[in-house]
Amino acid sequence: MKESLDILLDIQKSYTQLLKQMTHLHTVTIAEWQLLQNVADGSNTQSELVSTTKLDVSTLSRQLSKLVKKDLLAIEKMGEKPTARKKYLYTMTNKGQEVLRKMDQDFTQLKDSLFSQWTKEEQNLLKILLNRLNTSFNRIEN
Repeated sequence: MKESLDILLDIQKSYTQLLKQMTHLHTVTIAEWQLLQNVADGSNTQSELVSTTKLDVSTLSRQLSKLVKKDLLAIEKMGEKPTARKKYLYTMTNKGQEVLRKMDQDFTQLKDSLFSQWTKEEQNLLKILLNRLNTSFNRIEN
């Protein structure tokens, strides 16, 4: 029988592959989809997104630029102080909202399909055990 962490690696690979297929259908990457989710949830400045996503500024900036070029996000300069750093506000475009809506639908279908044979108790037990494992990892990291 495989060890738990080996099984988690296998699951992670399968999960990533399914997400790549799903996001490819909607012409976004997994990272872009996650950024759209963060903007939709109210993180709409670069500093808020850096805090939320834990990405470095250059990586985040590149991804945001791609989303603006794809017309999934709109960008608006905030403030006019010449000595202050530029601050931008990112908002979802109609196209971005539609992509996010379709991705959310597909993701819900994926979840429903994965857990269709599971009872609510089994699903809750899995959540409890995964949260406990995550807490153990966080303890080791810190």
